Amino acid sequence: MSLVEREVDVHHGWESSAAHSLKNLPQPRPRVAPIPLVKLCYTMVHAAEAVGIRDLADGEYRPSDTTLEQGIERQLNYLLDEVGCTRPGFRLLEIGCGYGHLLRLAQARGAEVVGVNLSPEQVQYCNEHGSRVYCCNYRDLLDAHEWHGQFDGVIANGSLEHWVQPEDVIAGRMNGLYQESFEIVRRLLDPHVEEARYVTTAIHVKRNVRPKDLLTPWREHPRGSDQRHFSLLHNWMGGYYPIDGQLEQCARPSFTLEAEADGTLGYKIANDYRMARMLRGLYTNPQLVWRLARSLVRHPRIARTMLECYYLEQSWDWQFRGDDPPMKLLRHTWRRAANG
Repeated sequence: MSLVEREVDVHHGWESSAAHSLKNLPQPRPRVAPIPLVKLCYTMVHAAEAVGIRDLADGEYRPSDTTLEQGIERQLNYLLDEVGCTRPGFRLLEIGCGYGHLLRLAQARGAEVVGVNLSPEQVQYCNEHGSRVYCCNYRDLLDAHEWHGQFDGVIANGSLEHWVQPEDVIAGRMNGLYQESFEIVRRLLDPHVEEARYVTTAIHVKRNVRPKDLLTPWREHPRGSDQRHFSLLHNWMGGYYPIDGQLEQCARPSFTLEAEADGTLGYKIANDYRMARMLRGLYTNPQLVWRLARSLVRHPRIARTMLECYYLEQSWDWQFRGDDPPMKLLRHTWRRAANG
């Protein structure tokens, strides 16, 4: 069922066993170096902030909606309801918090919030706008003992898509990385909170994709082919998508899948809004043009790939086009298992 077909009003009735403060959490010690391509792509995506685009994930839209932000905010409020952030004092962690929109909505509900993010530009923006965000790799949290047991709920909205790379698939590490991510979240959740939840959104691939196709330079693939689009996406954003059922398998035994919602159409509509705004910005917004030009000077290869992927071949939009698009966006609500 689409989110726009119902008003979500979920209250899980959780009670935290202790009102731990998140104000004194230390900076996590580096454990795993960030993937350079993932970190760099968000440095370049910062150009879109010049035209007010600060949310890069999906939304949920009604026919009466006329802006990107209306659908995005509806989707973010759904995630907060699903994770149980429906009471003051709820302790929320967002992994890959972007520009902090979800964190600010949670704060408006009276929650105590913390975010982690790889992008220095986004971390600075969040901290300047009233949220507490740490610049680190989410994998650093596995050994961040001071963080363990400190949260009532965790959300990863779109960040999961970057956690596995084609090289990991070739080396047989894909499932292990997803299993580690669930173990990290299990440690972060307060063990005294009954039915603690973890909420994720992630693009899932529906067509066959070979990791070597992503690692092959995109220019070597035929124009318009799946292989060319996959290569463009990876060589701009860095990542490898899961398939149906894979995350559920990797979540065991720590988490069970409680709910699934398909957000593919909402992602397509959000992308259409973003594309229209970015195209207008090329002609009307000097700051956007300046940021794109600066990226071309500083990181010419990746910046050219970004422009090719987004503006020219529109691979980002290709993911959700047609009656049977090659990707789908799934929102998952995970409940910590009784033995977790």
